[in-house]
Amino acid sequence: MSERLIMLDVPGVLYSARSAARLGGTPNTGTLRDVRFFDPIALGFLRRLFGIAGARVVVSDGWRRGTPAAILQQLDLQIEGMTPRVEGGHGAEIDAYFTERAEPSAWVILSTAAPESMSAAQRDRLVSVDPAEGLTVENFRQALDILGVACPSTVTPDSRVDADLRAKLRHLQQLARVAPSRFTPATTDVAPGIAVTH
Repeated sequence: MSERLIMLDVPGVLYSARSAARLGGTPNTGTLRDVRFFDPIALGFLRRLFGIAGARVVVSDGWRRGTPAAILQQLDLQIEGMTPRVEGGHGAEIDAYFTERAEPSAWVILSTAAPESMSAAQRDRLVSVDPAEGLTVENFRQALDILGVACPSTVTPDSRVDADLRAKLRHLQQLARVAPSRFTPATTDVAPGIAVTH
C-alpha cells in the first residue's frame, strides 16, 4: 500500500457544472467517449497532486460501477484500489475500505459530499470540492497540506488581493486623480553648463 492515499469521489471533482458548460456535457454514457467530458484542469491538479505527494488514488465505488476499465486507464489516475460497495455514501465507503486495510501515514479525501456526512476523523482529512467548480488550485493546496507536502512555488499564485493592499491602491488611485502633480517626477534645477549624468 502507498504511504499516501487520495480518496477520490469523481463526480463534481473531476467534472463539474463549469466543465460541463465548457466541454458540452458530462461523462454519462459509460463509453470511452466520456473521456472528453472530464475537466482537463481538474485532472491536471489531481495528477500534479499524486505526482508531488507520491500518492495513489482510491476511487469511490459509487462512481466506478459501470465505468469501463478503458476510461480509468485513459484518465491515468494512478489507482491503487476502489472502495467497497456499502450503503451510506462516500464516508461509509472510506470506513469500509480501511476496515480491510491499514491506514497509510497520510491520506486526504477529495469529495463533494457534505462534511456532516463524514465522521469527525474524516472531516479533518476532507477537502470539500464545490460541484459547480470542480477541483481548484485552492483545493489542490489544501490537499497537499493535509498530505503533509509543501506546495511547490510553481503553482499558480493566489490571485486574490489582500484587503489592506486593495485599500492602499484605492487611496493612491484617488490621490492620482485629485493631485496628479504628486505623481510626476520632480524636475531638478541644474546650473547652466553643468552636464547631468545618470
